[in-house]
Amino acid sequence: MASAEFESLRARLAAPGLTAADVFACAEELGTLAREAVAVGRPVRRVAVGGDVSVDFLQRAMACAIALEGELALFHVEPAGAMAQACLDPASALHAFRPEIAVLVPDWRQAFAAVAPDADASALAQLHDDAMRRHEALWSALEARGCRVVQHLVVPPARGWRGPAERGSPASTARRVAALNLALVERGAGRVVPLELDRLAEWVGTAAWAPERYHHAGRLACDPRFLPDYLPWFRGAWRAVTGRVRKVLVLDLDDTLWGGPIGDLGPEGIALGPDHGARGEAFADWQQYLAQLRQCGVVLAVCSKNDEALAAPGFAHPGASLRRGDFAAVVCSWDDKAAGLQRIARELDVALDAIVFADDNPAECALVRSALPEVATVELGDDPAGFVARLDAGHWFDHPAYTADDLGRAGSYASRAALREAQVRHVDIDAFLRDLAMVGSVTPAGPADLPRLAQMEGKTNQFNLTTRRYTAAQLTTLRGRDDALVLVLRLRDRLADHGIVAMLVAVREDDALRIDHWLMSCRVFARGAEAFLLADLVAHARAMGVAAVVGEYVATPRNGVAADVYRRLGFTAASADGRWWRRDAAAPLDDLASAIAQA
Repeated sequence: MASAEFESLRARLAAPGLTAADVFACAEELGTLAREAVAVGRPVRRVAVGGDVSVDFLQRAMACAIALEGELALFHVEPAGAMAQACLDPASALHAFRPEIAVLVPDWRQAFAAVAPDADASALAQLHDDAMRRHEALWSALEARGCRVVQHLVVPPARGWRGPAERGSPASTARRVAALNLALVERGAGRVVPLELDRLAEWVGTAAWAPERYHHAGRLACDPRFLPDYLPWFRGAWRAVTGRVRKVLVLDLDDTLWGGPIGDLGPEGIALGPDHGARGEAFADWQQYLAQLRQCGVVLAVCSKNDEALAAPGFAHPGASLRRGDFAAVVCSWDDKAAGLQRIARELDVALDAIVFADDNPAECALVRSALPEVATVELGDDPAGFVARLDAGHWFDHPAYTADDLGRAGSYASRAALREAQVRHVDIDAFLRDLAMVGSVTPAGPADLPRLAQMEGKTNQFNLTTRRYTAAQLTTLRGRDDALVLVLRLRDRLADHGIVAMLVAVREDDALRIDHWLMSCRVFARGAEAFLLADLVAHARAMGVAAVVGEYVATPRNGVAADVYRRLGFTAASADGRWWRRDAAAPLDDLASAIAQA
Protein backbone atom coordinates (compact mmCIF):
# COMPACT_ATOMS: atom_id res chain seq x y z
CA MET A 1 0.00 0.00 0.00
CA ALA A 2 2.61 2.55 1.07
CA SER A 3 4.28 2.68 -2.36
CA ALA A 4 6.47 5.61 -3.29
CA GLU A 5 3.84 6.76 -5.78
CA PHE A 6 1.07 6.64 -3.17
CA GLU A 7 3.16 8.56 -0.63
CA SER A 8 4.07 11.13 -3.27
CA LEU A 9 0.36 11.70 -3.97
CA ARG A 10 -0.34 12.09 -0.27
CA ALA A 11 2.44 14.67 0.01
CA ARG A 12 0.96 16.63 -2.90
CA LEU A 13 -2.47 16.58 -1.28
CA ALA A 14 -1.08 17.71 2.09
CA ALA A 15 0.92 20.59 0.62
CA PRO A 16 -0.34 24.17 1.11
CA GLY A 17 -2.27 25.80 -1.71
CA LEU A 18 -4.15 22.71 -2.90
CA THR A 19 -6.44 23.51 -5.87
CA ALA A 20 -9.38 21.77 -7.50
CA ALA A 21 -7.11 20.90 -10.43
CA ASP A 22 -4.76 19.15 -7.98
CA VAL A 23 -7.70 17.18 -6.58
CA PHE A 24 -8.78 16.06 -10.05
CA ALA A 25 -5.26 15.02 -11.04
CA CYS A 26 -4.51 13.17 -7.81
CA ALA A 27 -7.89 11.42 -7.85
CA GLU A 28 -7.18 10.11 -11.35
CA GLU A 29 -3.86 8.63 -10.24
CA LEU A 30 -5.38 7.25 -7.05
CA GLY A 31 -8.04 5.47 -9.11
CA THR A 32 -5.32 3.79 -11.13
CA LEU A 33 -3.49 2.71 -7.97
CA ALA A 34 -6.73 1.33 -6.50
CA ARG A 35 -7.47 -0.76 -9.59
CA GLU A 36 -3.89 -2.06 -9.60
CA ALA A 37 -4.21 -2.97 -5.92
CA VAL A 38 -7.40 -4.93 -6.59
CA ALA A 39 -5.74 -6.76 -9.47
CA VAL A 40 -2.98 -8.10 -7.22
CA GLY A 41 -5.25 -8.82 -4.26
CA ARG A 42 -4.28 -5.94 -1.99
CA PRO A 43 -7.06 -4.55 0.20
CA VAL A 44 -8.87 -1.37 -0.79
CA ARG A 45 -11.98 0.29 0.61
CA ARG A 46 -15.16 -0.22 -1.44
CA VAL A 47 -17.27 2.94 -1.40
CA ALA A 48 -20.61 3.67 -3.08
CA VAL A 49 -21.60 7.31 -3.64
CA GLY A 50 -24.82 8.84 -4.92
CA GLY A 51 -27.72 11.13 -4.23
CA ASP A 52 -30.06 13.70 -5.69
CA VAL A 53 -27.22 15.49 -7.50
CA SER A 54 -24.21 14.57 -9.58
CA VAL A 55 -21.45 13.43 -7.22
CA ASP A 56 -18.61 12.86 -9.69
CA PHE A 57 -16.59 15.83 -8.44
CA LEU A 58 -17.28 15.10 -4.78
CA GLN A 59 -16.23 11.47 -5.31
CA ARG A 60 -12.83 12.65 -6.52
CA ALA A 61 -12.39 14.73 -3.40
CA MET A 62 -13.45 11.71 -1.32
CA ALA A 63 -10.74 9.59 -2.97
CA CYS A 64 -8.14 12.23 -2.05
CA ALA A 65 -9.43 12.54 1.52
CA ILE A 66 -9.29 8.77 1.99
CA ALA A 67 -5.73 8.74 0.63
CA LEU A 68 -4.75 11.39 3.18
CA GLU A 69 -6.02 8.91 5.79
CA GLY A 70 -3.60 6.33 4.38
CA GLU A 71 -5.99 4.16 2.33
CA LEU A 72 -7.00 3.52 -1.26
CA ALA A 73 -10.65 3.32 -2.28
CA LEU A 74 -12.53 1.81 -5.20
CA PHE A 75 -15.77 3.64 -5.99
CA HIS A 76 -19.19 2.87 -7.40
CA VAL A 77 -20.90 6.13 -8.40
CA GLU A 78 -24.64 6.34 -9.03
CA PRO A 79 -25.99 8.98 -11.44
CA ALA A 80 -27.96 11.91 -10.09
CA GLY A 81 -31.33 10.80 -8.76
CA ALA A 82 -30.63 7.05 -9.00
CA MET A 83 -29.22 6.32 -5.53
CA ALA A 84 -32.54 5.65 -3.79
CA GLN A 85 -33.67 3.06 -6.32
CA ALA A 86 -30.24 1.42 -6.31
CA CYS A 87 -30.26 1.10 -2.51
CA LEU A 88 -33.74 -0.40 -2.43
CA ASP A 89 -33.18 -2.88 -5.28
CA PRO A 90 -31.31 -5.97 -4.00
CA ALA A 91 -30.33 -6.82 -7.58
CA SER A 92 -28.83 -3.41 -8.36
CA ALA A 93 -25.28 -2.83 -9.54
CA LEU A 94 -24.68 -0.96 -6.29
CA HIS A 95 -25.31 -4.07 -4.19
CA ALA A 96 -23.39 -6.23 -6.66
CA PHE A 97 -20.42 -3.92 -6.01
CA ARG A 98 -20.62 -4.92 -2.29
CA PRO A 99 -19.71 -1.54 -0.77
CA GLU A 100 -18.58 -1.45 2.84
CA ILE A 101 -19.36 2.27 3.07
CA ALA A 102 -22.01 4.30 1.25
CA VAL A 103 -22.16 8.09 1.01
CA LEU A 104 -25.59 9.68 0.52
CA VAL A 105 -25.83 13.24 -0.86
CA PRO A 106 -29.36 14.75 -0.79
CA ASP A 107 -30.44 18.07 -2.29
CA TRP A 108 -33.02 20.52 -0.91
CA ARG A 109 -34.99 20.52 -4.16
CA GLN A 110 -35.80 16.81 -3.81
CA ALA A 111 -35.91 16.68 -0.01
CA PHE A 112 -39.63 17.40 0.15
CA ALA A 113 -42.47 18.94 -1.81
CA ALA A 114 -43.06 22.69 -1.85
CA VAL A 115 -45.94 23.95 0.29
CA ALA A 116 -47.82 27.21 0.72
CA PRO A 117 -46.67 29.56 3.51
CA ASP A 118 -49.93 28.98 5.40
CA ALA A 119 -49.69 25.16 5.41
CA ASP A 120 -51.00 23.76 8.68
CA ALA A 121 -48.74 22.08 11.23
CA SER A 122 -50.14 18.58 10.72
CA ALA A 123 -49.49 18.69 6.97
CA LEU A 124 -45.92 19.90 7.58
CA ALA A 125 -45.33 17.18 10.16
CA GLN A 126 -46.57 14.54 7.70
CA LEU A 127 -44.25 15.80 4.97
CA HIS A 128 -41.34 15.84 7.42
CA ASP A 129 -42.06 12.26 8.52
CA ASP A 130 -42.36 11.13 4.90
CA ALA A 131 -38.96 12.62 4.12
CA MET A 132 -37.36 10.92 7.12
CA ARG A 133 -38.95 7.57 6.25
CA ARG A 134 -37.36 7.77 2.81
CA HIS A 135 -33.95 8.35 4.34
CA GLU A 136 -34.38 5.62 6.94
CA ALA A 137 -35.46 3.15 4.24
CA LEU A 138 -32.14 3.73 2.47
CA TRP A 139 -30.21 3.30 5.72
CA SER A 140 -32.01 0.03 6.46
CA ALA A 141 -31.40 -1.34 2.96
CA LEU A 142 -27.67 -0.61 3.26
CA GLU A 143 -27.38 -1.80 6.88
CA ALA A 144 -29.00 -5.10 5.96
CA ARG A 145 -25.97 -5.83 3.80
CA GLY A 146 -23.44 -4.73 6.41
CA CYS A 147 -22.76 -1.36 4.77
CA ARG A 148 -22.01 1.68 6.92
CA VAL A 149 -23.40 5.05 5.90
CA VAL A 150 -22.08 8.61 5.68
CA GLN A 151 -25.11 10.89 5.42
CA HIS A 152 -24.56 14.38 4.04
CA LEU A 153 -26.82 16.95 5.63
CA VAL A 154 -28.90 19.12 3.33
CA VAL A 155 -27.55 22.49 2.19
CA PRO A 156 -30.38 25.06 2.37
CA PRO A 157 -31.09 27.27 -0.64
CA ALA A 158 -29.26 30.56 -0.91
CA ARG A 159 -32.26 32.15 -2.58
CA GLY A 160 -34.87 34.07 -0.59
CA TRP A 161 -38.59 34.62 -1.06
CA ARG A 162 -40.00 37.16 1.37
CA GLY A 163 -36.99 38.08 3.52
CA PRO A 164 -37.62 38.06 7.30
CA ALA A 165 -41.05 36.51 6.78
CA GLU A 166 -39.29 33.26 5.89
CA ARG A 167 -37.74 33.07 9.36
CA GLY A 168 -41.14 33.20 10.99
CA SER A 169 -42.82 30.64 8.75
CA PRO A 170 -42.55 26.93 9.68
CA ALA A 171 -43.40 26.18 6.05
CA SER A 172 -40.34 28.01 4.69
CA THR A 173 -37.75 25.89 2.92
CA ALA A 174 -34.97 27.05 5.24
CA ARG A 175 -36.94 26.10 8.37
CA ARG A 176 -37.86 22.72 6.91
CA VAL A 177 -34.28 21.98 5.86
CA ALA A 178 -33.08 22.83 9.37
CA ALA A 179 -35.70 20.50 10.89
CA LEU A 180 -34.77 17.70 8.48
CA ASN A 181 -31.06 18.03 9.26
CA LEU A 182 -31.74 17.87 12.98
CA ALA A 183 -33.81 14.72 12.47
CA LEU A 184 -31.10 13.14 10.31
CA VAL A 185 -28.63 13.64 13.15
CA GLU A 186 -30.94 12.57 15.97
CA ARG A 187 -32.59 9.59 14.28
CA GLY A 188 -29.36 8.58 12.63
CA ALA A 189 -27.50 8.31 15.94
CA GLY A 190 -25.85 4.91 16.08
CA ARG A 191 -26.78 4.23 12.45
CA VAL A 192 -25.09 6.82 10.22
CA VAL A 193 -22.26 9.33 10.34
CA PRO A 194 -23.55 12.82 9.44
CA LEU A 195 -21.39 15.13 7.37
CA GLU A 196 -22.32 18.77 8.02
CA LEU A 197 -22.32 19.97 4.44
CA ASP A 198 -24.69 22.75 5.48
CA ARG A 199 -22.03 24.17 7.82
CA LEU A 200 -19.34 23.94 5.15
CA ALA A 201 -21.60 25.76 2.69
CA GLU A 202 -22.33 28.42 5.29
CA TRP A 203 -18.61 28.78 5.97
CA VAL A 204 -17.70 29.46 2.32
CA GLY A 205 -21.02 31.21 1.58
CA THR A 206 -24.06 29.24 0.49
CA ALA A 207 -24.52 31.17 -2.75
CA ALA A 208 -20.85 30.62 -3.63
CA TRP A 209 -20.89 26.93 -2.62
CA ALA A 210 -23.71 25.92 -4.96
CA PRO A 211 -24.43 28.55 -7.63
CA GLU A 212 -27.66 27.94 -9.54
CA ARG A 213 -25.82 27.78 -12.86
CA TYR A 214 -23.91 24.66 -11.73
CA HIS A 215 -27.13 22.94 -10.78
CA HIS A 216 -28.80 23.72 -14.10
CA ALA A 217 -25.69 22.87 -16.14
CA GLY A 218 -25.10 19.43 -14.68
CA ARG A 219 -26.86 18.93 -11.32
CA LEU A 220 -23.47 19.54 -9.67
CA ALA A 221 -23.42 19.41 -5.86
CA CYS A 222 -21.09 22.39 -5.56
CA ASP A 223 -18.68 24.76 -7.27
CA PRO A 224 -15.61 22.55 -7.93
CA ARG A 225 -13.21 25.22 -6.70
CA PHE A 226 -14.28 24.39 -3.13
CA LEU A 227 -13.28 20.72 -3.34
CA PRO A 228 -10.06 21.35 -1.35
CA ASP A 229 -12.24 22.83 1.42
CA TYR A 230 -14.38 19.69 1.39
CA LEU A 231 -11.43 17.37 2.05
CA PRO A 232 -11.01 17.91 5.84
CA TRP A 233 -14.78 17.69 6.38
CA PHE A 234 -14.95 14.35 4.60
CA ARG A 235 -11.82 13.16 6.41
CA GLY A 236 -13.59 13.81 9.70
CA ALA A 237 -16.59 11.75 8.59
CA TRP A 238 -14.32 9.02 7.21
CA ARG A 239 -12.47 8.69 10.49
CA ALA A 240 -15.80 8.40 12.30
CA VAL A 241 -17.27 5.78 9.98
CA THR A 242 -14.08 3.69 10.00
CA GLY A 243 -13.48 3.96 13.75
CA ARG A 244 -10.45 6.23 13.62
CA VAL A 245 -11.66 9.34 15.41
CA ARG A 246 -8.78 10.92 17.29
CA LYS A 247 -9.14 10.68 21.06
CA VAL A 248 -6.24 12.58 22.60
CA LEU A 249 -5.09 16.18 22.19
CA VAL A 250 -1.51 16.73 23.34
CA LEU A 251 -0.45 20.34 23.90
CA ASP A 252 2.76 22.23 24.46
CA LEU A 253 2.82 24.77 27.34
CA ASP A 254 4.83 27.94 26.65
CA ASP A 255 3.21 30.03 23.91
CA THR A 256 0.61 27.29 23.43
CA LEU A 257 -1.39 27.20 26.67
CA TRP A 258 -0.16 30.60 27.80
CA GLY A 259 2.00 33.39 26.41
CA GLY A 260 5.71 33.41 27.19
CA PRO A 261 8.19 31.03 28.87
CA ILE A 262 6.96 30.42 32.41
CA GLY A 263 10.38 29.22 33.50
CA ASP A 264 11.83 32.67 32.77
CA LEU A 265 8.86 34.93 33.52
CA GLY A 266 7.23 33.09 36.40
CA PRO A 267 3.45 32.64 36.58
CA GLU A 268 2.88 36.35 37.12
CA GLY A 269 4.67 37.20 33.86
CA ILE A 270 2.89 34.92 31.40
CA ALA A 271 0.09 36.27 29.17
CA LEU A 272 -3.16 34.67 30.28
CA GLY A 273 -6.43 36.47 30.97
CA PRO A 274 -7.81 40.01 30.50
CA ASP A 275 -5.14 41.61 32.68
CA HIS A 276 -2.62 40.85 29.93
CA GLY A 277 -4.27 42.61 27.02
CA ALA A 278 -5.62 41.12 23.80
CA ARG A 279 -2.97 38.39 23.74
CA GLY A 280 -3.81 37.31 27.28
CA GLU A 281 -7.53 37.29 26.45
CA ALA A 282 -6.88 35.15 23.38
CA PHE A 283 -4.98 32.55 25.43
CA ALA A 284 -7.79 32.54 28.02
CA ASP A 285 -10.38 32.00 25.27
CA TRP A 286 -8.26 29.19 23.82
CA GLN A 287 -8.10 27.48 27.22
CA GLN A 288 -11.87 27.80 27.59
CA TYR A 289 -12.29 26.11 24.21
CA LEU A 290 -9.95 23.29 25.27
CA ALA A 291 -11.82 22.88 28.55
CA GLN A 292 -15.04 22.48 26.58
CA LEU A 293 -13.35 19.91 24.32
CA ARG A 294 -12.44 17.95 27.43
CA GLN A 295 -16.04 18.10 28.66
CA CYS A 296 -17.08 16.73 25.27
CA GLY A 297 -14.86 13.68 25.71
CA VAL A 298 -11.49 14.68 24.22
CA VAL A 299 -8.61 13.55 26.43
CA LEU A 300 -6.03 16.27 27.10
CA ALA A 301 -2.32 15.74 27.74
CA VAL A 302 0.82 17.88 27.88
CA CYS A 303 4.16 17.35 26.15
CA SER A 304 6.53 20.22 26.88
CA LYS A 305 10.23 20.93 27.03
CA ASN A 306 10.08 22.36 30.51
CA ASP A 307 10.78 21.83 34.17
CA GLU A 308 7.54 20.43 35.59
CA ALA A 309 8.03 22.11 38.96
CA LEU A 310 8.47 25.51 37.30
CA ALA A 311 5.55 24.93 34.93
CA ALA A 312 3.08 23.73 37.60
CA PRO A 313 2.08 27.23 38.81
CA GLY A 314 0.76 27.96 35.31
CA PHE A 315 -2.13 25.58 35.95
CA ALA A 316 -3.07 27.56 39.07
CA HIS A 317 -2.99 30.92 37.29
CA PRO A 318 -6.17 32.98 37.89
CA GLY A 319 -6.71 33.27 34.13
CA ALA A 320 -6.44 29.52 33.52
CA SER A 321 -9.48 27.38 32.70
CA LEU A 322 -7.43 24.18 32.79
CA ARG A 323 -5.92 22.74 35.95
CA ARG A 324 -3.27 20.07 36.28
CA GLY A 325 -5.92 17.45 37.01
CA ASP A 326 -7.60 18.12 33.65
CA PHE A 327 -4.69 16.46 31.85
CA ALA A 328 -4.59 12.67 31.76
CA ALA A 329 -0.83 12.73 31.21
CA VAL A 330 1.84 15.41 31.61
CA VAL A 331 5.34 14.92 30.21
CA CYS A 332 7.69 17.79 31.00
CA SER A 333 11.28 16.99 30.12
CA TRP A 334 14.11 18.10 27.89
CA ASP A 335 13.78 15.06 25.61
CA ASP A 336 12.50 15.58 22.07
CA LYS A 337 8.75 15.87 21.58
CA ALA A 338 8.53 12.62 19.59
CA ALA A 339 9.87 10.68 22.57
CA GLY A 340 7.43 12.49 24.85
CA LEU A 341 4.47 11.62 22.62
CA GLN A 342 5.48 7.97 22.56
CA ARG A 343 5.61 8.01 26.35
CA ILE A 344 2.13 9.55 26.52
CA ALA A 345 0.79 6.90 24.13
CA ARG A 346 2.18 4.19 26.42
CA GLU A 347 0.82 5.81 29.57
CA LEU A 348 -2.67 6.17 28.12
CA ASP A 349 -2.58 2.86 26.22
CA VAL A 350 -3.57 4.46 22.93
CA ALA A 351 -2.16 4.10 19.45
CA LEU A 352 -0.20 6.99 18.01
CA ASP A 353 -2.89 7.47 15.36
CA ALA A 354 -5.33 8.39 18.15
CA ILE A 355 -3.27 11.49 19.01
CA VAL A 356 -3.38 15.08 17.79
CA PHE A 357 -0.34 17.19 18.74
CA ALA A 358 -0.63 20.99 18.80
CA ASP A 359 2.38 23.27 19.20
CA ASP A 360 3.27 26.83 18.25
CA ASN A 361 6.85 25.90 17.30
CA PRO A 362 7.31 25.02 13.59
CA ALA A 363 10.52 23.11 14.27
CA GLU A 364 8.88 20.89 16.90
CA CYS A 365 5.95 20.25 14.55
CA ALA A 366 8.30 19.31 11.71
CA LEU A 367 10.18 16.90 13.98
CA VAL A 368 6.98 15.13 15.05
CA ARG A 369 5.67 14.93 11.47
CA SER A 370 8.92 13.31 10.40
CA ALA A 371 9.40 10.95 13.34
CA LEU A 372 5.76 10.07 14.03
CA PRO A 373 3.68 10.44 10.85
CA GLU A 374 0.78 8.60 12.53
CA VAL A 375 0.30 11.56 14.88
CA ALA A 376 -1.80 14.42 13.48
CA THR A 377 0.32 17.53 13.94
CA VAL A 378 -1.25 21.00 14.09
CA GLU A 379 1.06 23.98 13.82
CA LEU A 380 -0.72 26.72 15.75
CA GLY A 381 1.36 29.70 14.61
CA ASP A 382 2.13 32.74 16.75
CA ASP A 383 -1.33 34.34 17.06
CA PRO A 384 -3.38 32.76 19.86
CA ALA A 385 -6.54 34.36 18.42
CA GLY A 386 -6.22 31.89 15.52
CA PHE A 387 -5.51 28.74 17.56
CA VAL A 388 -9.14 27.55 17.73
CA ALA A 389 -9.64 27.93 13.98
CA ARG A 390 -6.38 26.12 13.18
CA LEU A 391 -7.26 23.15 15.36
CA ASP A 392 -10.92 23.03 14.32
CA ALA A 393 -10.03 23.13 10.61
CA GLY A 394 -8.74 19.57 10.77
CA HIS A 395 -12.05 18.11 12.06
CA TRP A 396 -9.92 15.73 14.11
CA PHE A 397 -12.54 15.08 16.76
CA ASP A 398 -15.74 15.10 14.67
CA HIS A 399 -18.17 12.61 16.14
CA PRO A 400 -21.63 11.42 15.02
CA ALA A 401 -23.35 11.82 18.40
CA TYR A 402 -22.58 12.14 22.08
CA THR A 403 -22.99 9.21 24.44
CA ALA A 404 -22.67 9.23 28.22
CA ASP A 405 -19.49 7.20 27.76
CA ASP A 406 -17.95 9.96 25.63
CA LEU A 407 -18.62 12.57 28.27
CA GLY A 408 -16.92 10.48 30.94
CA ARG A 409 -13.88 9.56 28.85
CA ALA A 410 -11.48 12.13 30.32
CA GLY A 411 -12.02 10.79 33.83
CA SER A 412 -11.60 7.23 32.58
CA TYR A 413 -8.22 7.99 31.07
CA ALA A 414 -7.10 9.75 34.23
CA SER A 415 -8.03 6.59 36.12
CA ARG A 416 -6.07 4.44 33.70
CA ALA A 417 -3.06 6.75 33.90
CA ALA A 418 -3.07 6.26 37.67
CA LEU A 419 -3.11 2.48 37.13
CA ARG A 420 -0.20 2.69 34.71
CA GLU A 421 1.79 4.84 37.14
CA ALA A 422 1.18 2.30 39.90
CA GLN A 423 2.45 -0.49 37.66
CA VAL A 424 5.58 1.49 36.76
CA ARG A 425 6.26 2.14 40.44
CA HIS A 426 5.81 -1.59 41.20
CA VAL A 427 2.90 -0.91 43.51
CA ASP A 428 0.91 -3.94 44.67
CA ILE A 429 -1.47 -4.02 41.69
CA ASP A 430 -4.04 -6.27 43.36
CA ALA A 431 -4.25 -3.86 46.28
CA PHE A 432 -4.41 -0.91 43.89
CA LEU A 433 -7.29 -2.47 41.96
CA ARG A 434 -9.17 -3.16 45.19
CA ASP A 435 -8.61 0.46 46.20
CA LEU A 436 -10.20 1.58 42.93
CA ALA A 437 -13.44 0.05 44.26
CA MET A 438 -14.50 -1.15 40.82
CA VAL A 439 -18.13 -2.14 40.40
CA GLY A 440 -19.34 -3.86 37.25
CA SER A 441 -22.60 -5.18 35.86
CA VAL A 442 -23.23 -7.49 32.91
CA THR A 443 -26.65 -7.25 31.29
CA PRO A 444 -28.26 -8.15 27.97
CA ALA A 445 -27.94 -5.21 25.57
CA GLY A 446 -31.03 -3.02 25.46
CA PRO A 447 -32.29 -0.66 22.73
CA ALA A 448 -30.88 2.35 24.60
CA ASP A 449 -27.40 0.77 24.45
CA LEU A 450 -27.29 0.55 20.64
CA PRO A 451 -25.80 4.03 19.93
CA ARG A 452 -22.87 3.29 22.25
CA LEU A 453 -22.45 -0.24 20.85
CA ALA A 454 -22.48 1.03 17.28
CA GLN A 455 -19.84 3.58 18.29
CA MET A 456 -17.66 0.87 19.83
CA GLU A 457 -18.08 -1.26 16.70
CA GLY A 458 -16.63 1.53 14.62
CA LYS A 459 -13.61 2.42 16.69
CA THR A 460 -12.48 -0.57 18.81
CA ASN A 461 -9.47 -2.24 17.21
CA GLN A 462 -7.10 -3.38 19.96
CA PHE A 463 -9.29 -5.64 22.13
CA ASN A 464 -11.42 -6.85 19.23
CA LEU A 465 -11.03 -10.58 18.94
CA THR A 466 -12.54 -11.11 15.48
CA THR A 467 -12.77 -7.51 14.13
CA ARG A 468 -16.24 -8.20 12.80
CA ARG A 469 -18.22 -4.98 12.56
CA TYR A 470 -21.93 -5.19 13.34
CA THR A 471 -24.35 -2.41 12.52
CA ALA A 472 -27.04 -1.34 14.97
CA ALA A 473 -29.61 -3.13 12.80
CA GLN A 474 -27.62 -6.38 12.89
CA LEU A 475 -27.21 -6.13 16.67
CA THR A 476 -30.97 -5.61 16.99
CA THR A 477 -31.51 -8.81 15.00
CA LEU A 478 -29.05 -10.73 17.19
CA ARG A 479 -30.79 -9.47 20.34
CA GLY A 480 -34.02 -11.02 19.11
CA ARG A 481 -32.61 -14.47 18.37
CA ASP A 482 -33.26 -17.30 20.84
CA ASP A 483 -29.87 -18.87 20.11
CA ALA A 484 -27.81 -15.70 20.64
CA LEU A 485 -26.67 -13.47 23.50
CA VAL A 486 -25.58 -9.83 23.25
CA LEU A 487 -24.05 -8.85 26.59
CA VAL A 488 -22.70 -5.50 27.72
CA LEU A 489 -20.40 -4.72 30.63
CA ARG A 490 -20.67 -1.46 32.54
CA LEU A 491 -17.93 -0.39 34.93
CA ARG A 492 -17.42 2.37 37.46
CA ASP A 493 -14.79 3.06 40.09
CA ARG A 494 -13.98 5.75 42.64
CA LEU A 495 -12.40 7.91 39.93
CA ALA A 496 -14.93 7.69 37.11
CA ASP A 497 -18.08 6.08 35.74
CA HIS A 498 -16.81 4.41 32.59
CA GLY A 499 -20.24 3.38 31.28
CA ILE A 500 -20.33 0.53 28.75
CA VAL A 501 -16.78 -0.74 28.31
CA ALA A 502 -17.27 -4.14 26.67
CA MET A 503 -19.64 -6.08 24.47
CA LEU A 504 -19.79 -9.79 23.75
CA VAL A 505 -21.92 -11.66 21.21
CA ALA A 506 -22.28 -15.42 21.67
CA VAL A 507 -24.22 -17.89 19.53
CA ARG A 508 -25.29 -21.41 20.47
CA GLU A 509 -24.00 -24.01 18.04
CA ASP A 510 -24.80 -27.66 18.80
CA ASP A 511 -23.50 -28.35 22.31
CA ALA A 512 -21.36 -25.22 22.65
CA LEU A 513 -21.73 -21.48 23.11
CA ARG A 514 -19.47 -19.81 20.54
CA ILE A 515 -18.07 -16.32 21.18
CA ASP A 516 -18.80 -14.70 17.84
CA HIS A 517 -17.67 -11.19 18.71
CA TRP A 518 -15.90 -9.68 21.71
CA LEU A 519 -14.62 -6.17 22.06
CA MET A 520 -13.55 -4.07 25.02
CA SER A 521 -12.48 -0.46 25.46
CA CYS A 522 -8.77 0.07 25.93
CA ARG A 523 -9.68 2.30 28.89
CA VAL A 524 -10.11 -0.79 31.09
CA PHE A 525 -7.17 -2.93 30.01
CA ALA A 526 -5.34 -4.75 32.79
CA ARG A 527 -8.22 -4.55 35.27
CA GLY A 528 -9.72 -8.03 35.09
CA ALA A 529 -12.78 -6.85 33.17
CA GLU A 530 -12.43 -9.66 30.63
CA ALA A 531 -12.49 -12.27 33.41
CA PHE A 532 -15.51 -10.61 34.96
CA LEU A 533 -17.44 -10.70 31.67
CA LEU A 534 -16.41 -14.26 30.84
CA ALA A 535 -17.56 -15.51 34.24
CA ASP A 536 -21.03 -14.17 33.44
CA LEU A 537 -20.96 -15.82 30.01
CA VAL A 538 -20.01 -19.16 31.55
CA ALA A 539 -22.97 -18.82 33.90
CA HIS A 540 -25.21 -18.34 30.84
CA ALA A 541 -23.63 -21.40 29.20
CA ARG A 542 -24.38 -23.52 32.26
CA ALA A 543 -27.96 -22.27 32.37
CA MET A 544 -28.37 -23.19 28.70
CA GLY A 545 -27.01 -26.68 29.40
CA VAL A 546 -24.17 -26.54 26.87
CA ALA A 547 -20.95 -28.39 27.42
CA ALA A 548 -18.41 -25.79 26.42
CA VAL A 549 -17.65 -22.18 25.55
CA VAL A 550 -15.75 -21.81 22.28
CA GLY A 551 -13.69 -18.70 21.50
CA GLU A 552 -12.30 -17.34 18.24
CA TYR A 553 -9.31 -15.04 17.76
CA VAL A 554 -8.55 -13.58 14.31
CA ALA A 555 -5.17 -11.83 14.39
CA THR A 556 -4.87 -8.36 12.86
CA PRO A 557 -2.05 -5.78 12.91
CA ARG A 558 -3.79 -3.93 15.77
CA ASN A 559 -5.29 -6.56 18.11
CA GLY A 560 -2.12 -8.26 19.30
CA VAL A 561 -2.80 -7.03 22.85
CA ALA A 562 -5.62 -9.61 23.04
CA ALA A 563 -3.71 -12.50 21.47
CA ASP A 564 -3.36 -14.47 24.72
CA VAL A 565 -6.69 -13.59 26.32
CA TYR A 566 -8.21 -17.06 25.91
CA ARG A 567 -5.13 -18.78 27.28
CA ARG A 568 -5.16 -16.45 30.31
CA LEU A 569 -8.84 -17.21 30.87
CA GLY A 570 -8.41 -20.99 31.06
CA PHE A 571 -9.19 -21.98 27.47
CA THR A 572 -7.21 -24.66 25.66
CA ALA A 573 -6.20 -24.38 22.01
CA ALA A 574 -8.62 -26.16 19.68
CA SER A 575 -6.72 -25.47 16.45
CA ALA A 576 -3.06 -25.41 15.55
CA ASP A 577 -3.20 -21.88 14.16
CA GLY A 578 -4.35 -20.33 17.47
CA ARG A 579 -7.70 -19.26 16.05
CA TRP A 580 -10.04 -21.55 18.01
CA TRP A 581 -10.14 -22.07 21.77
CA ARG A 582 -12.35 -24.14 24.07
CA ARG A 583 -13.26 -24.10 27.75
CA ASP A 584 -15.37 -26.69 29.59
CA ALA A 585 -18.49 -24.93 30.86
CA ALA A 586 -18.46 -27.06 33.99
CA ALA A 587 -14.85 -26.18 34.89
CA PRO A 588 -14.36 -24.30 38.20
CA LEU A 589 -14.32 -20.50 37.93
CA ASP A 590 -11.45 -19.94 40.38
CA ASP A 591 -9.21 -18.65 37.57
CA LEU A 592 -11.79 -16.00 36.72
CA ALA A 593 -11.55 -14.24 40.07
CA SER A 594 -11.65 -10.46 39.66
CA ALA A 595 -11.25 -7.32 41.70
CA ILE A 596 -14.55 -6.11 40.24
CA ALA A 597 -17.57 -6.31 42.48
CA GLN A 598 -21.00 -7.15 41.09
CA ALA A 599 -23.40 -4.21 40.96
